[in-house]
Amino acid sequence: MQPLKFRRSWVTLGVALLVLVIYLCLEPADGGGASRINDKLAHFLAFFALAGWFAALVERRFYWLIALGMLSVGGLIEVAQGLMALGRTADLLDFVADAAGVSAGILINLLIRDSWFGRIERWLAPS
Repeated sequence: MQPLKFRRSWVTLGVALLVLVIYLCLEPADGGGASRINDKLAHFLAFFALAGWFAALVERRFYWLIALGMLSVGGLIEVAQGLMALGRTADLLDFVADAAGVSAGILINLLIRDSWFGRIERWLAPS
């Protein structure tokens, strides 16, 4: 994996994406934001994006850490939803959707030979 020129920016944007996902998962149920689409689809897409994003920042040998981290976030979100008194409930099927999204995000990165961030950087600044 070649070093990324804008690695710090990619990481910062990824952390912002992670914070956004956590917020949307924990906002009150009547907040209206993410509730416009199917809940399980929203969980799948969010964790697909997160896993795909962060896996593109590390070498393949660390993908298992990305998967473990994302699954931990998903599990903690469900625990937090179960403890909240804001109309949210813990749902095992949400966690299953999270796991499917993580798996798909990692798989996409496995199918791509190099980091898609590297491809974007090469496209933005060709040699």
